[in-house]
Amino acid sequence: MESQEYALNRTKAQIACESRVQKRLFKVAREIASLASKYRRGATLTNENGFIAASQRIALGVADGIENDIAVCAKTACSILNIGTESTEAFLVSKVFGKTSMERTTSYLKNFAEDMVRMCKAGVLMKYTDSQLMSAIRTGYKDPYTTSVITKARKEDINIATPSYGKGVFHSAYQNIVRNARQMVAVAWGRAEQQYGKEHGAIGYYIFRGSSYPCAHCDDETTYLHHFGDPFPPLHYRCVCYVKFVYKKEEE
Repeated sequence: MESQEYALNRTKAQIACESRVQKRLFKVAREIASLASKYRRGATLTNENGFIAASQRIALGVADGIENDIAVCAKTACSILNIGTESTEAFLVSKVFGKTSMERTTSYLKNFAEDMVRMCKAGVLMKYTDSQLMSAIRTGYKDPYTTSVITKARKEDINIATPSYGKGVFHSAYQNIVRNARQMVAVAWGRAEQQYGKEHGAIGYYIFRGSSYPCAHCDDETTYLHHFGDPFPPLHYRCVCYVKFVYKKEEE
């Protein structure tokens, strides 16, 4: 197994997962935009709470699909390494940083539905036609609070609140969903690689930079021999570092 090639394939798996998730979320955004006509009366939005509830039901309908996308892209590592998938499957349903991936996905999907409702509300208040509203959703659903109909509404003194979820959480639910998916895939690949190393008798590993982009954290981890239990790539979101395993004869 070539370590650099494995790291490259890990990144490709993350990109593939993001692409799958993006298609699902785009479909959800379009469905919510289509639903908006049911809750508008001219330039006003009626029963906003009902609109949010209906939109969240639409969004939650893709939760299982997103988790399946994560699982498919995560288990690709096992195929490449020719190892069993049991450990990876157990990881994917376990709690990571206090929550399971499904718990994060469902929470973020509810937020995503609320983001789409806010975009629809902004469009309705600005008297967008249904087709204009659909176009606005199509172009802005990934980042609704900086590059969409919401920013245009604010210029006309129409206040659409930007949600705050706390430190380390994006305002855009789309970005949170994608980040969770990519991280779960990346960490699963890292765990699979560790499993491979242990099964083949490795006693440790060195970490090498896979990018010239300045990163003090990654630089620090390349300075010593690691043993299993130490930090292992990916070391952070979008990390492209790779490892080379050390075996007993090499250490001697």
